[in-house]
Amino acid sequence: MGPQFNPFNAGNPNSETYKVRDLDLPMGVDWARVDHRRSLLSVVDQKFRKLDTTGITASMDAYYQTAFGLMHSARAKKAFQISEEPDAVREKYGHTSLGQGALLARRLVEAGVRFVTVSRGFNTWDHHRDIFPTLSNDFLPELDRAFASLVEELDQRGMLDSTLVILTGEFGRTPEINGMGGRDHWPNAFSMAIAGGGITGGRVLGETDEKGMFVKDHPVEVPDLVATIYKKLGIDHQKEYISNIGRPVKLSQGKPIDFLLA
Repeated sequence: MGPQFNPFNAGNPNSETYKVRDLDLPMGVDWARVDHRRSLLSVVDQKFRKLDTTGITASMDAYYQTAFGLMHSARAKKAFQISEEPDAVREKYGHTSLGQGALLARRLVEAGVRFVTVSRGFNTWDHHRDIFPTLSNDFLPELDRAFASLVEELDQRGMLDSTLVILTGEFGRTPEINGMGGRDHWPNAFSMAIAGGGITGGRVLGETDEKGMFVKDHPVEVPDLVATIYKKLGIDHQKEYISNIGRPVKLSQGKPIDFLLA
């Protein structure tokens, strides 16, 4: 898709000194100097563009324009100022990276951001050992507060019907506990929660066997979920793109889940 679609890492909004990097100019640099650097970059890019057969130069130009736009945007800077939220609201979400991340997500959606990912951090849910105290004491209470508060506030502010909230991991965990009191990787069956986006809530699709090992009713594959998300967003899930080596790539190989679209 090109570098212009690379993620923007907003950092940990639960930090006491939270500040999004790269939204302000470096010390000793003013806008006149930035404009001079952009002029120099334009000259260099013109030469590279003549030799570029992959389109990467144009993609990087779009990436830089987005970066400059963020630095100039008062609206963007305000969206990241999570300290403006009342203490009661921040407490409701929970003073954790996940809780404050969900609150920041709500602020970003309000500001017009179209895609936000909230994470507790890299590899933190990979409980191969001591899964029960870790989940019961920390992870699940944090997740419960963050997810419930986000859905509630999106609804109260009239944004839930136009915002699709997806709570998911990348695969499941083994139904059986291993020798270290944890669960290992298990791709054969796992669940997720979806709210908003016009989807009717309070329903369950699918069922596993009694041990939770395999799906026995209404199986759904990951490509089906992807196709459903695209359809909800008004994107043709069957659309093909041609990669820079000439290979056709479909957005999704799955089919939209009718149950969620009804």
